[in-house]
Amino acid sequence: MKINKLISNIKKLEKRNNNFLHLTAYENQLSKTANSFLSSKLSERYFFGAGIKGVIDRNPFTCLGLKDIQFLIDEANLSMKKMISCESFTQLCLSGVHAMMCTILSLSNPGDTVMIVARKDGGHFATKHILKKTGRKYVYAPFNLKSLDFDSKMVSNIFKEKKCKLLYLDISYYINPIDIKALRKSLGKNAIIIYDASHTIGLMMGGQFQSPLIEGADIICANTHKTLPGPQKGLIAFKNKKLAKKVNDVISKGLVSSSHTHHLIALSISILEMKKYGKKYAKQIIKNSNQLGMNLENLGYEVRKTPNGSYSLNHQVHLYIDNFKNRKKIYSNLVKNNISTNFDDRLGDRLFIRLGTQEITRRGMKEKDMKGIATFIDKSLRGKNVKNDVIKFNSRFKKIYYSFD
Repeated sequence: MKINKLISNIKKLEKRNNNFLHLTAYENQLSKTANSFLSSKLSERYFFGAGIKGVIDRNPFTCLGLKDIQFLIDEANLSMKKMISCESFTQLCLSGVHAMMCTILSLSNPGDTVMIVARKDGGHFATKHILKKTGRKYVYAPFNLKSLDFDSKMVSNIFKEKKCKLLYLDISYYINPIDIKALRKSLGKNAIIIYDASHTIGLMMGGQFQSPLIEGADIICANTHKTLPGPQKGLIAFKNKKLAKKVNDVISKGLVSSSHTHHLIALSISILEMKKYGKKYAKQIIKNSNQLGMNLENLGYEVRKTPNGSYSLNHQVHLYIDNFKNRKKIYSNLVKNNISTNFDDRLGDRLFIRLGTQEITRRGMKEKDMKGIATFIDKSLRGKNVKNDVIKFNSRFKKIYYSFD
């Protein structure tokens, strides 16, 4: 196939993407302001800091400094420290999994045991693989499906019995906060607790979800493109500078080389947008989640609820579909109608659609729009053709809100 054809096909895919109603929980849209730097010529340059008079000198290594980028990053770092109550913060990691690898490799050694979340309980697929490949062992943190939380007493018993080095809370499927205070109390002050906030970091920045570092976690790891609507990158935030130095010293010696200058700029802008608009944005996400859940239930569907009876306390809405016989067919029905979602069977082995409201919220959708979205989902699941209606509805929301645009 000729290169012109390949490029033409991708452009068609780009157009198709714009006509989709994206309801996945793991994606978002950047503002035009942040996105404009992803194609910057600065993307071709390494960033090592501001330097002195524009020169980085690490005897004998010398190179060009980029002070204006450093000023932007410093402003973003200062804002991040205030929003999530951390003493130190780095955005050098390239993804959430990279941030995970950096913390695990920095704070444990081959042969150590790390406690993680089982995949069936909402844990990340990559964690066990990373531990095994780097010579670490793992055990699972006991999870209670009724309370949708961890059994802190059992966690403590296993953690101490197996002489675990870290508790890595790598949760990806959840609709409510977890009781970090109880985990800290059970484990004691010396255990290191790492909270993976890839899904909810934007809600934390907006002050509308739990605050892990205040509640007892030592470190937050996250990617930056879900409820935080930035580029695909990673971050690590630390409760104290001593722990930050220990991790950053290991990272700087070889776990990161190029931190991708264009992504650093776009992420810093996205963080500063959250500083200004994050509270309203995060509140609206949770309002939309609960409204969407209620509308789906009103249409006769079963929706997972939190222990307090809400449909969701974050951006995820879990719609049960295990009464449908053909999973592939109903997914195909959604795609045919330009609706993007994802399915899974974690948290109790019941098949459900994991819907995300973060991207539609950033595009300006409010509670009143959730009824229409629920109707589109319902009709799609029943095999109806609503593609043109979805495209027409989707075309009404072309702007990116809660941004510097």
